[in-house]
Amino acid sequence: MDFYRERSKNKEILVDPLEMSQTIAFEKDHTMEELDLDVYDFITEADKNLLKKYYNQNVAIPKLAKDFKIKQNQLKRKIYSLENEIKLFHLINSDVVCFNPVPTTKLTKKIDNFIKVLVKALKNDDLASMKRYCKDAIIHDSIEKIKIKSYETCKIIKTKDNAYQLVIGYLDFNNQARVFNIKFIIAESGNMQVLEMPIMPKSVLVLDKKYIDPKNAEKELLDSKGLYNNKLGSVDELEKKGMAKVIQTKDDFN
Repeated sequence: MDFYRERSKNKEILVDPLEMSQTIAFEKDHTMEELDLDVYDFITEADKNLLKKYYNQNVAIPKLAKDFKIKQNQLKRKIYSLENEIKLFHLINSDVVCFNPVPTTKLTKKIDNFIKVLVKALKNDDLASMKRYCKDAIIHDSIEKIKIKSYETCKIIKTKDNAYQLVIGYLDFNNQARVFNIKFIIAESGNMQVLEMPIMPKSVLVLDKKYIDPKNAEKELLDSKGLYNNKLGSVDELEKKGMAKVIQTKDDFN
């Protein structure tokens, strides 16, 4: 999308928050002169027509807003959202393994809603409230040891069996950073369906901030697949050198 945005007369109106590795997934497959929107069956014909005018015909935002009878700010948000849906499509179908949820997309909204329900269910000790997500799911006893004070972040990891893992980072009631994974698929309805939770990583390490620039850490330490590139040494080496410390092990939840 960055490639086509550069060609647009109105390139300055949209801001792209995605990481480099996530943008690569789209750029690798698209070098043609015009954006072929007909391959995206998840976009309505009306929205395809809108994007064709914006990207392929370089119609200005004010004229587009007038033609489609929509306010300019709403139109900008709509274009941004549609762009991200296309990026997510190529991201999921690329070789990128680990990525951030893509802003404004339907999947990200579903994940956000799922996390809200999960946090509330754990707080109230009421997993029955999650039955629409967890039909036939494997629920481990370690779920009882997860106490979430505040949800902090998440990432999505593609697995080899066409499923995904949602990596959730949170603070417990001792303000300790904790991590657990949830394996899920995207059902035909487009909703999340949990297969297994929680999946506890063998160990979780945190890098000492003096060895990294937090603002550029992901770009410096992750490869194009979103995985750690061993630039600072292996995980074991990081721990032995004192560059990182273990904040969690699987035994903590067994």
